[in-house]
Amino acid sequence: MSYEDRGTGTSAADEARGTGVGTGTGTSAERGVGTGSAGRPAGGDLPRAEDEVRNRRGAAEKDPATGRPALAAALGVLSTVRAAAGDLQGAIAPAEEAAVIYRSLGSPDDDGPGGFLPELAGAMHRWSELLAAVGDVAGALPPAKDAARIYAELGMKRPGDHQAELALAMSALGERIAATGDPAAAAPFAKQAVRLQRELIDEDLPGASVPELAEYLLRYAGQLAGSGEAVEAVPRAEEAVGLLRDLAADEPEAFRPRLAQALHILGGHRAAVSDASGAVEATVEAVSLFRGLVDEGTARGREGGRDARGLTGERPTAGLIERPTAGLTGGQPAGELGDTRQAGELADGQQARGLTGERPVTGVTDEQPARFVRELAMALDCLAGHLGRAGDPAAGLRAAEEAVALHRELMAESVEAFRPGLAVALRTLARCLADTGDPVGALPPVREAVALLRAHGEEAEEELAGALRMLGTYGELEGDAEGAVEAFGEAVALGRRLMPERPGPSPASATPLIAALDDLTRALGRLGRHAAAVEEFDGIVKEFTESDPAVGRRLVVERNAFLLRCPAPWPTTGLAELVLWLDEDAQRAGGPDNVTVRARQALRSYGDMAAVRTVWEEETFTPAPEWLGVRPETLDLVSAWMFAPTWPRSRDFWSGNAEVLGGEEAAAALDELAILDPQGARRHAALRDAVLVHGVTAAYDPPILSEQLAEWLECADWTESRAYLEEHPRLLTVQPPPDTPLAHVAMLDIGRTEGLDAAYRLVEDRATLQAYVDRALEAGDGTSLMHAGGIEGQVFGDRLSSLTHAQMALVLSGETRGFDPADLAALRHKADERTRSRLLDEARAVTTRHPERSGETLSRMIRALGGDGT
Repeated sequence: MSYEDRGTGTSAADEARGTGVGTGTGTSAERGVGTGSAGRPAGGDLPRAEDEVRNRRGAAEKDPATGRPALAAALGVLSTVRAAAGDLQGAIAPAEEAAVIYRSLGSPDDDGPGGFLPELAGAMHRWSELLAAVGDVAGALPPAKDAARIYAELGMKRPGDHQAELALAMSALGERIAATGDPAAAAPFAKQAVRLQRELIDEDLPGASVPELAEYLLRYAGQLAGSGEAVEAVPRAEEAVGLLRDLAADEPEAFRPRLAQALHILGGHRAAVSDASGAVEATVEAVSLFRGLVDEGTARGREGGRDARGLTGERPTAGLIERPTAGLTGGQPAGELGDTRQAGELADGQQARGLTGERPVTGVTDEQPARFVRELAMALDCLAGHLGRAGDPAAGLRAAEEAVALHRELMAESVEAFRPGLAVALRTLARCLADTGDPVGALPPVREAVALLRAHGEEAEEELAGALRMLGTYGELEGDAEGAVEAFGEAVALGRRLMPERPGPSPASATPLIAALDDLTRALGRLGRHAAAVEEFDGIVKEFTESDPAVGRRLVVERNAFLLRCPAPWPTTGLAELVLWLDEDAQRAGGPDNVTVRARQALRSYGDMAAVRTVWEEETFTPAPEWLGVRPETLDLVSAWMFAPTWPRSRDFWSGNAEVLGGEEAAAALDELAILDPQGARRHAALRDAVLVHGVTAAYDPPILSEQLAEWLECADWTESRAYLEEHPRLLTVQPPPDTPLAHVAMLDIGRTEGLDAAYRLVEDRATLQAYVDRALEAGDGTSLMHAGGIEGQVFGDRLSSLTHAQMALVLSGETRGFDPADLAALRHKADERTRSRLLDEARAVTTRHPERSGETLSRMIRALGGDGT
């Protein structure tokens, strides 16, 4: 059975029954609302589907009891056909009606042969996917919740059933929640989807699908990144790439496109944690794969052969790449020249968020050799940015020029579909030109991008605001101050209008508006129009303080920080108001947050610290706080220490800056940084204390060994595993955490006591492992037998031997609680007769050799294995 065949475990008939959940093949997106060519209904299917609905509706009116289920199924098929034809809006009504019918067909508890709970769950899932595809974020959430809840209830009633469907529904629910602007709340559902699908694969159960696991991992990575856990997102994306790399090696035609997309996404995640070289490495490989796919598509097009559209129009990997790294970059300060693209938007098959949606690409036909051109162009665009950050702007410029050229080719096919992508690529080109020392040359491409986004209408306004910021910045560099004010002013106006439309408005969602406002007020200040700048700030502060107090709170701080940069008398006002704001903020129920940090930063950055202390004492009647004395350079140094990529690098950083990091000011800096990263700051505060008490080596050993243990556990095979242990022999002294795989625990324990040769022979040769089992049974050595059981299950896939020896090990160790011998019966039928007989002989031998440790538990084990336990 190929990996692609291991779908959700549902049958092809499920779609006809209206579940909307699967055909048993492909990714979840292909089973949902996508229009992938695999299994795509022919054009003539639509009239037939509509006729079938009319016929079934007539039958249902005559005989509701038997006719309504068939009508619901026909409506599900009609919805599928319309979606496949590109009519997503038209697919919603039949999907909704099918869900309503299924809900009415039985009680919520009726999931037996005559019940329709599985069909209801599937219909809810499909309805939610369609609503999400047309941008109805709020409407898509309730049916997604219902689908996940029903599948969870079905799983509780019939354990083992519907687990693949539950994983799919959980992943979709996470997507729906993330779309409302709350990726942190979405991440647990994505994590559950990963866990559920991983269990199916590990147990080789129906519904197991490695492609699905890769998809869920990418979605989980995206939601972690969106919730501020960018570091945690990287290993999930890397695991997905590893899975898809293995799949592509076996089935290149099916999985190379998905591998390329996953590498593209991984590049975005690595860039988000400042791993510029890693981002370049992943994206270069993605570009290479996409280039090969484009070349193959072109050759096939010349031959008049197979469908050449691929990802460009039909997005067969849409489910794999939706929101993969959304929220990686958020809003950027003016210094980044208005690059408001999110890494997720660059990797999810869309050129700019909300611009292309799921619309079919008009003008691109199956006969045209346009396969993967769009993805190649997008990957080149991202590569250009990564190369610039990696210190190779010239190479970045070449990639950007090629990306623009490809987008222009696509524009010739469909202006409406590819206009936003060209605008994004032109902005990247402008940035690359500026980075290579030609800011004046950057103006033409950014002006063209602005014109394209204006032509695209309202749905491009957010991207237009970013392009206008870039235009204003480069205009300033050319000396066009008035033009810059005009561009920044329009960006601010767009930001104000767009704020109420953002999902889940919050202080963070105001970042693009604040960045544009900062640009505008700075440009006005350079022209000496400070009063106009203050007036602009005051109007926006008043507007949002009334309509959105959380955003208004952040704007108040930004306004007062701006006053500190103005000529007299404004700094006096800004200083007093910031001090009073911070004094009141200290009493706020939620405690200090990012806005608090920004206000403190503004005070610390003011040139006259003596004046700040005086104002603080006069306005609050209290001494100046300790955080006020933390210098910006100390904060930067402590932050760099906290975010060192590895523990050895962290240790070396400490050694090079021990005097500052060991000082009291560093402790205050850690308190300040704890507002932004509580867990990281606490960990480093404890590490700092340990270094000061025990010294660098003793303090750093535990985290370094823990990091090395994690790297060892990720080794690709046992040969690499042994080489790593030989290179890091101190790992043999580590006590691994409880969740360490048992085979790895065995390697450490046996390697420590008997040597690496003895340990690794057990994972290389089954006969040697059996001899080890025999010696453990003879000696009544429960620890060694537990090690053997871990290796049998993890390395050789012998689950019955593994569980039997684990239970025997507990019995030999005197433990008779916490496990159930009856569990062996459930695995017995999966083992061959020779294995069952061997295990029975071993269990009986234990009762003979160690009668003092056997008793009823071992007798129950023998009966579970099919023997006579008397």
